[in-house]
Amino acid sequence: MAEDRLLSGFMNHDYVLTFSIADAENRQKLVALCEGPWMGDEITDSTWEISNDLSPDEMEVRVTELLARGDKVAYYYLTPPMSSGIPSVADAKRIFRVVIS
Repeated sequence: MAEDRLLSGFMNHDYVLTFSIADAENRQKLVALCEGPWMGDEITDSTWEISNDLSPDEMEVRVTELLARGDKVAYYYLTPPMSSGIPSVADAKRIFRVVIS
């Protein structure tokens, strides 16, 4: 266990991104985005918590650019509080999963 990182608990980022990309160059490009402009924390070699200014749709476009046939990516994000539409039920955040393959 890393001494300087909290490995479980609350998410500190906007997205959880997990991927399987066969092409080493494209995989490294995605890792470089996670390490750099997406301000990520590596969870495993192929799973990162990241933060960026991209909407979920923009994330999908950006990640899709690095995929080839057989590659897979999934990312998870929380929505802003949403109404259930049921009286007296509080607004709640929802977690969404987007799978790209």
